[in-house]
Amino acid sequence: MPPVYEDFARAYMTEVGITVRHILTRGAEAVALLRKAADSGAQVRAFGNGGSSAIVRSTLLQLQARAGLPVSDSMMSPAAMAYGAQRQDYRTLFAQSLARDIDQVGLVVVASVSGRSANICEAVRLCGQNRVPVLALVGGDGTQMELVNGLVWATGTTDQQISEDAMLTALTLTAAAALAPQDAPLPIRQERHLHALAAVDTVRLADFLEGATEAVADAIRRRRRIYVLCPDGGPLALAGEHFAHNLSWDAPLGVEGVQPPLVVSDPSLADMSAIYNDHPDPAHGVRYQLSSASPQDVVFLLTYDSASRTTQEAISAAAAAGTRLFLLHRDGPGRPGAAQHQLTLPQVDNFAQAALVQSIAHLVCRTTRATLAADPGGPANGLSLHDLMAQDLAPLRQLSNAPHSL
Repeated sequence: MPPVYEDFARAYMTEVGITVRHILTRGAEAVALLRKAADSGAQVRAFGNGGSSAIVRSTLLQLQARAGLPVSDSMMSPAAMAYGAQRQDYRTLFAQSLARDIDQVGLVVVASVSGRSANICEAVRLCGQNRVPVLALVGGDGTQMELVNGLVWATGTTDQQISEDAMLTALTLTAAAALAPQDAPLPIRQERHLHALAAVDTVRLADFLEGATEAVADAIRRRRRIYVLCPDGGPLALAGEHFAHNLSWDAPLGVEGVQPPLVVSDPSLADMSAIYNDHPDPAHGVRYQLSSASPQDVVFLLTYDSASRTTQEAISAAAAAGTRLFLLHRDGPGRPGAAQHQLTLPQVDNFAQAALVQSIAHLVCRTTRATLAADPGGPANGLSLHDLMAQDLAPLRQLSNAPHSL
């Protein structure tokens, strides 16, 4: 195994840990905002673009699942978003959605690494006009955003993916501390998570990363399908949605001549409701999806427990189709049957596991982009894969000043 993958994985995970520790220096303020919103029983709304939308929706899901708060874990449906965007300026879409019941909203959570996304700024402006508190997660030092009421929660880095990983981790830990302070205060949760992050086996991670990078790059070149599936649902499914988005949009970013990958993700709400209505077996949906897979397609299977029946059914279906299977799990045996590549994650709760998976997904996308760039005729100008990976983390990739940046 080339040491470049292990070096890159270790450097990236170290940067994530440093950034998490930095952002959580203001974690107590975020806990106070979330706890006040939870105690009030008022609505909590959240908005983000791209991967940030999955991050903030994970927090909404956590508030709903752990405290039964009256929140919807959907920012807005894709159908409503597309319908509204065709009929009005997209930059005002979030604000207009929020304006309908702004008097019932106790907190708005937004995430924008640039801090300049126009639709996020419009929503923040509306909150300021109505004195609604905002918890705004942004990259850099936070000076690019001003609030009337609330907290600008800055990651301290301008690296897109590391900022996103810190955002999801910080929101996950502070929401847990706000909802169940009797279980563990934030400082204890922080140290537990950082210990888990450091406990990720970078040798095994590098092996997983190398195999995944080669498989994804090959699938992109040869127009094979890449499946990102989480039949267990929950926060891991949102991490899977983010992963699929990254593979579709970020992995080939800036590599001229590379067509968008063919990415298959979890079923739509229409499909899922039909599957469960017609086939109560929870494993039916993933079996059905993988029945269309072809040999050498790539399958990323995200699961809490590799020994669960649904996971085992998915593994069997992927193996029967001759796919290249990559399994990420926390519980269950380390060598679950037909999975050619698997990575066992440290023991954390379901929401924190999603944060670890998101970091690994970001690693796969970054190494895939470097691999595609190093192809003959690619934009690397003779640089090796090792050179490209070294450049990727030092210095950290700077954000664009474009207003549409995520």
